[in-house]
Amino acid sequence: MNIGAPPPTDFHVDITDEDIASFASNGHLTVDRITTDDELDWLRAAYDAFDSMPRSGFPDTVFDVARPYGSTGEPDLGQLLFPERHLPRLHDTAMWRNGKRIAARLLGVDPHSIESWGHLIFKPPGHGGETPWHQDEAYWETHLAYHAVGAWVPLDDTDEDNGCLWFVPGSHHGDVLPHRHLGDNPSVHILELVDPIDTTGAVPVPLPAGAVSFHHPRTLHYARPNTTDRRRRAWATEYQTAPVQLETPADRPWVPEGHQALVDTLAQRA
Repeated sequence: MNIGAPPPTDFHVDITDEDIASFASNGHLTVDRITTDDELDWLRAAYDAFDSMPRSGFPDTVFDVARPYGSTGEPDLGQLLFPERHLPRLHDTAMWRNGKRIAARLLGVDPHSIESWGHLIFKPPGHGGETPWHQDEAYWETHLAYHAVGAWVPLDDTDEDNGCLWFVPGSHHGDVLPHRHLGDNPSVHILELVDPIDTTGAVPVPLPAGAVSFHHPRTLHYARPNTTDRRRRAWATEYQTAPVQLETPADRPWVPEGHQALVDTLAQRA
């Protein structure tokens, strides 16, 4: 992808000890600004270039996480994994630099020990689907232990109507809950909780473009459908230390079921 280099900037933002304590208690934290207006324009251009790529129906391009693998129609809830593979200059952005620094402070580690990977989320106007309640760690490999934090940067202003995130404060103190693939169909990428949860204490977190919310990988979160005529583009990054091999894998059968469904669908297309 050739969209040029991001605009140069030394924009710097950090967090306080009070912020770190709030994150430890609640499992999420908002920072008012993580990038500049000029860089936001560059990120939007990159995002839109990814969105215009031909659809394969699989995670190598933008794919619909709420439909079975191989679906090539315009996604209601799209995702692109690992945009940095196509856009290495991403690591020159203030968004990434500031996110890495803040994540290291939230995790209590040296920034040099941090690695990262990203994913773009597409929730188009008028028909962008609901993101079910879930925990990010429920998607991850069962044989690894993670020390990680997610950063979610909206490229458009977000509110409850176009799909801002909602969090259940303090939910990260528990275990990873049982999940399943949407509709109990392993060929659908997105996960939902098996059992209902009490969301009476859930809080919406509307954000302006260029702000960021950080959340623990076990914090329960959700987003409503986009019922507006406005776009809701979001750039998410997971910051983590190197995962550690577990002696006994976690009991999360939905993870290998999803892997196998993807392999089977690809084999059918071969």
